[in-house]
Amino acid sequence: MDFYILKKNNELTAIPAEESKCKEYLNSGYSYVNKVAACTAKSAVKKQLSEKNRFTPVFIGIVIILIAASVFYFSR
Repeated sequence: MDFYILKKNNELTAIPAEESKCKEYLNSGYSYVNKVAACTAKSAVKKQLSEKNRFTPVFIGIVIILIAASVFYFSR
C-alpha cells in the first residue's frame, strides 16, 4: 500500500495515498514530504526516517574532509 508522508511542526504523519485526503491535510498546514510503499502507516514513517538518515553520515564525513583539507591548504 502507498502512503503519503506529510510533515507539520517537525512531526511526520503517514496517510493512505488518496489525493483528496492529502489535499485536506495540505490545506490544514501540513507539507508534502514523500510517497512511500509500506504495509502500515507506522512502518511508512519508519521507512521515511531511515531513508532520510541514510546519507547523513556520508555528508558529515565529506564536510569534515573538506574542512581538514582547507585547514591544511591554508596553513602552509
